[in-house]
Amino acid sequence: MNEPKQKSLLSDLLDVDRIDETHFIGHRLEGDRGRIFGGEVLAQALMAASNTVAPDKQVHSAHNYFMRPGDSALPIHYEVFADLDGRSFSNRRVVARQNDKPIFSLTASFQAPEPGLAHQQPMPEKRGPEGLPNERELAQAHADQLPEKLHPMLSRERPFEVRPVNGEANFLTVEPTDQQSMWFRSRESIGNNAPLQRATLAYASDLSLLSTCMRPHGVTWRDPQIRSASIDHAIWFHATEIRTEDWMLYVMDSPWSGASRGLNRGSIYTQDGQLIASVAQEGLIRMVE
Repeated sequence: MNEPKQKSLLSDLLDVDRIDETHFIGHRLEGDRGRIFGGEVLAQALMAASNTVAPDKQVHSAHNYFMRPGDSALPIHYEVFADLDGRSFSNRRVVARQNDKPIFSLTASFQAPEPGLAHQQPMPEKRGPEGLPNERELAQAHADQLPEKLHPMLSRERPFEVRPVNGEANFLTVEPTDQQSMWFRSRESIGNNAPLQRATLAYASDLSLLSTCMRPHGVTWRDPQIRSASIDHAIWFHATEIRTEDWMLYVMDSPWSGASRGLNRGSIYTQDGQLIASVAQEGLIRMVE
């Protein structure tokens, strides 16, 4: 069995190793323990798919299902199925497995550059990232309100710097609301690798989104009576060029929850107001004794 290589940089983590034409193996984040972050599996699967598509085509949409929790101690094997290679579009399916069991599946569509009608909804007015405390600083400021076992996790440096608007971090209890917003950027400069930039944005799109459907009920993922997990996740890429090392605004809302599930939506903007991606996710939010 291949062992997952430990990586300290996000670009190395997401750039999967090729075994043959359709099989890849993922890395693991250095120091990671327990369940794998869903955005990591999503991004690695997207990179595996991208490595089988002509470089003139870029992913414009990816639809994903999380079936089983991933274990960071085990390698993840990605198998890519080429369903279509047309003049304008290519389509790929990816199945991620651990211990020969599927844990995740992705369907992605890729398109060659093409002009067309263009419009977008304007970016809502929000305070800029300058001067806002990041999640690490908010965790330290509210340390007395948080369980001691969470302190190491919230204090360590993560691949993205996240600055919640109004200081409303997803681990803090706030007034009930169906919305939240945050600024974020990669701590690493990804450069001009377009597939990796898109995979990095896909990774980040899973940050905080699921917590949005808990906010109307005044609970967070750290509450002991809550069991939460992503069920499915879709992302549409709008921009030709994406630079994840630059500040981006993630505006999220939750129009519905029920039957132990919650729906979350997100729009990702550049700092100058360009809508570069749209996201939708349904997650499990189960109340337990």
